[in-house]
Amino acid sequence: MNQLIIFPKIHKESNREYAYRILRYNIMQLNLYPGETLNEGQISEQLKVSRTPVHEALILLQNQNLVTVIPQSGSHVSLISLKKINEGLFMRQTLEPPIYRQLSSCIPSEYLEEMRQIIVKTKETLERIPDEKAYNDLLELDDRFHSLAYIAAQKSTIWECLQTVCSHYDRIRYQGYLSGEDDPVTNFEEHKRLFHYLVVGDTPDFDMEAFYFQHISHFKKFFPAFYNAHPEYFTVE
Repeated sequence: MNQLIIFPKIHKESNREYAYRILRYNIMQLNLYPGETLNEGQISEQLKVSRTPVHEALILLQNQNLVTVIPQSGSHVSLISLKKINEGLFMRQTLEPPIYRQLSSCIPSEYLEEMRQIIVKTKETLERIPDEKAYNDLLELDDRFHSLAYIAAQKSTIWECLQTVCSHYDRIRYQGYLSGEDDPVTNFEEHKRLFHYLVVGDTPDFDMEAFYFQHISHFKKFFPAFYNAHPEYFTVE
């Protein structure tokens, strides 16, 4: 099993939460590659926690379709499902344009202010590239920006469900940033456009569906080459 990329524990974070956060990070970044065997003993040793919170974290990751338990074989990082990538893309394209239209020019000020702060932090984070941690921070800011739209529209439970539906889509999306194939500046400019839309409202010249599909489909530019380079990472189902 690969050496984990490990960050310090967050204040008041339980061992289970810590193990979950570190394992999910390593799976999403493909540091733990699809199909890799997960050894609970090795993980607990690397994280310096007991095996119980590691086991509990793996169950949570199994529920998010990121870990597969095979009888007589143990736990493995799930292969990336082509079907689930398309399902995640479909869900976001179906749900998010109506949410932004609902919030257009009437989003509560506290959510708009946090989105503005995220845009400022994103600009600052872009200046830290090529620091590897900057890419992860950009992805977290990206997720937080979109989660706020769901929360502001009183659909936070749907966002939580999406973390499972979109887990395979997100693994590919993250690779775009980490490999340099997806320009984070483009994503930043698109977030500024969404923020402007929320502030001023809809305009006749703005096609939300077309814009949003482009925004969440950046991965399609590099995906064929990535798939051809690593076909062993994928499954049709």
